[in-house]
Amino acid sequence: MKTKLMTLLSLSMLLASCAQDETRDDIIPFQKQIAVNEDTALSVGTTTVKFIKEVYHPSVLNAGQAITLEDQGIKYQLVMQYDNNLVLYKIESNRTSVLWSSNSYKPEGGFTQLIAQHDGNMVIYNNGIPLWNTNKTVDFHVSDPHMKLQLFSKKDIFGYSGHRIKFVLGGNNQNINDVFQLDIEDITVRL
Repeated sequence: MKTKLMTLLSLSMLLASCAQDETRDDIIPFQKQIAVNEDTALSVGTTTVKFIKEVYHPSVLNAGQAITLEDQGIKYQLVMQYDNNLVLYKIESNRTSVLWSSNSYKPEGGFTQLIAQHDGNMVIYNNGIPLWNTNKTVDFHVSDPHMKLQLFSKKDIFGYSGHRIKFVLGGNNQNINDVFQLDIEDITVRL
């Protein structure tokens, strides 16, 4: 009898500890607010993001071509490689690192292109066959689709800083779709 009573008591305590408070379900714990300043800086929570520069490229990037953005001795280079892979490199002080890749590697050869399309999608084709795409389309015609590599600075109230890099499909005089966005933290030693 004691065993059954202890089991029942333990089970009820376990269930009570796992149950959620009903009022929690209706509360959003933290809501990010975005405000635009005059100098195109965005403040998200405790982080300020400020636009630095962008590089524009037409709607087609052939194998072997690259979009290069340079700032303060650091190059960000988005390369459409001959192996059908789209790769973003960071090049600084003779050191190169890969920041992002489409993972569309296929050593088939052929004619490879990255195309910004009129439907808002960006697609890697090899001999006209799609290998990779952003799977982001819009329900309107995109006039003058093009590619942009954008660089932003980031800083939070705690002193941490870094950069944000975005690859964007643009058109109709606006950004249509973000292909990718990466946050890169500056590495510093804090004591």
